[in-house]
Order: sequence, then C-alpha cells, then structure tokens
Amino acid sequence: MILRHLVWLAALLLLSPMAVGAAPPPSARPSTRPKRPEYVSHPAEDLVCRPFGECEPCPEDELSQPFCLPFGNRRLLHCIPASKQDDAYETDDRAQPPGEVPAWEACGKVVKAEERAFYEFVTANVLFLVVALAIYGIRTSTLATAQYRQLAARIGISGAGWRAA
Repeated sequence: MILRHLVWLAALLLLSPMAVGAAPPPSARPSTRPKRPEYVSHPAEDLVCRPFGECEPCPEDELSQPFCLPFGNRRLLHCIPASKQDDAYETDDRAQPPGEVPAWEACGKVVKAEERAFYEFVTANVLFLVVALAIYGIRTSTLATAQYRQLAARIGISGAGWRAA
C-alpha cells in the first residue's frame, strides 16, 4: 500500500508541468510592452522644496516626463534656495517669496479618484446583489409553486382549491 503511494507520488513529480517543460510563469516571460525610461530623481541640494497642493493626474501630453512615470500622477512643489529659506518663512504664505521655483514631483495615487473608484465598486456590487436576490426570489417562488402543484396532483386535489365539488 505504501509502495503504491510512493509510486503515485513519483509519477506526479515526474509528470508535473515543470518537469515536462511547460511554459514559464508570466512573471518570467519577457515583456512585449516598450520599456519606459527609469525614473531617477536628482537631488537638488541647494533647494528646499515643500509640497503645494494634492496629487493630480498628469496630462496626456506629459505622461512621458520623469515626474509622471511611476504612477501617472504629480504634485506641485515650491522650491526655495537653501540660502533664502529663512527669509521665505517670514513672508506671507499667499505671497511668492523671492527666488521661489515651482517644480513637480511624482506621487502615488490620487485620493479623490481612488475614492470615486471605491464607491463605483460598492455601487456595482449592491446592484449585482439586488439583481441576484430578485432572481433568487422569483426562482424560489416558481419552484415552490411547481412543487405544490406536483403534490396536489399526487394526492388528488383539483386545481379549484379546497372546495368540495
């Protein structure tokens, strides 16, 4: 009995897809998509940058820019030379400090778009649930009616109901 199990186990291992030479998993296959250039950020040692605003999707014509590459989103930065950093904090936030340079940085997901996608997903699932429950209710009542008719035919009750003729 044990010998038979060992033979089956050996046959399974020898005839497995990996032993036969099946196609490699999708992660091992070379990609046919054109490779995007790698995003390399260059540190700006003489600038101090602070985020200004939220992540937003990159426009179609700028998707090839380095700051749009990872996720297709960007965030505005206000960069100030490190030598003028102390002067910038003394000015009003609404006023543009002298020497300020606007720039873009790559950022993750856009919160508003992700939230909208989540609510679309939940709404679609609720609609599927309502349709499925409606179909289930109709099917259940149809089957119950058919079973009642079959039982009534077996015991001899006519379709007129319980009234005696």
